[in-house]
Parts: sequence; structure tokens; C-alpha cells
Amino acid sequence: MACDGQAVRSLRTAHGDVMPDSHWWPLERVAPQVPGALVSWLAEPGLLTARVRALCGDDLAFRLLGPLREAPLPVSLQARLDVTGPGCLLREIEFCCGARRVIFAQTILPAATVAGFPWLSNLGDAPLGEALREAGQPLDRDPLEYRALRHDHPLAIAAWQSSASSPPATAAAPVAGVELWARRAVYRLAGHPILVQEVFLPALLQIEAGA
Repeated sequence: MACDGQAVRSLRTAHGDVMPDSHWWPLERVAPQVPGALVSWLAEPGLLTARVRALCGDDLAFRLLGPLREAPLPVSLQARLDVTGPGCLLREIEFCCGARRVIFAQTILPAATVAGFPWLSNLGDAPLGEALREAGQPLDRDPLEYRALRHDHPLAIAAWQSSASSPPATAAAPVAGVELWARRAVYRLAGHPILVQEVFLPALLQIEAGA
């Protein structure tokens, strides 16, 4: 299994190969291609928990998609995160409004970060953003990066699919030619890096338009 910021599980990719850490851009580079209603979501500062809660109210649910999994951390991401250890933990969670999945989030926790903050491996389905803010440690964030995901991109496939070990949320099947937009950022908890990737599903704007 490759913890490369794109491949999620070995079953998600054709051969389980490590994909290069590339093709992520600043928002100003991609904004002309983004649906207008989605721009403010992509540009939302910090993690998305508070805004999704404001949209969904009591219908908001977080679901951890299976247990954390150990995975190798490719050299390209070791350099991106400024770590030297070869291992990480993968954490995946879905944000749901009622039964509709609106955001898929994948967190990459380098081994050195988990060693410094062991509680990160025991979050359960608690929102990561709130846990980081309550940690009582300095928290910084590198600039956000963005990209469009084709329907057959491993991160898009992971966002559409449900974990077999948890009740599935309602989500449409991926459609050829339909892109999903994703953003990512490196958070640094007392200097320890955490890579968070968030994929926005069509139900998000559908629910917002009907709110």
C-alpha cells in the first residue's frame, strides 16, 4: 500500500504503485476552472469542520472509514513533509449530511508525528481539526494546494467508495468525464507535519443550494 497522498489502498489502484507527488496548484492557478459555488469552499481557511457543521446542523455525521493503516511514505512525500522516516498511518473519514456524503478526507500521519503525539492514532471518528485546535500546541499550516481529479484517479475513487466495514453513505457512482475537486495542506503541530487531503463531492453544493 502506498501512502503517497494519492493512492489510498492497494485495492484502489491498478497495481498498487506509488504515484508521483505532483500536479497540485495554488487556487489562483485553477480558480477559472472551478464551479463558482465551490470556490468559497476550496478557499475556506483551515479545516472544514465548522463550515460543514453550519451547513448540516444536527444532520452532520463523521464516519471513520475503517481503522488506521500503516503504509510506506515515499521519498517524494518525505521531502514534501520534511521528514526522514519511511512510514506513516493513513486515516480516512467522510463528512455526511444525513445519509449523503459531502466530503471525503484523507490524513497522512508520518511515523515521527505519531511518535510525538500518540493520541493522533486514537482519534476514532472525532474531527481532526477540532482535535488539533484543542491540543494546546502551536499549529501552523502550509499554503493550500488544489487539483481536479478525474473519475478514475485513485483519490477520486476512494472518495466515491465506502468502506466495507462501515454502513455506506449515499453517494452517486463515479461518472466518466466528471471531475471532483480536492485540496490539501500540510499542518504542522509543534513542527510535526500532518498532510490533510479533502475531496468535495457533488452532494455538498446540492445541499447548500437547497438550504
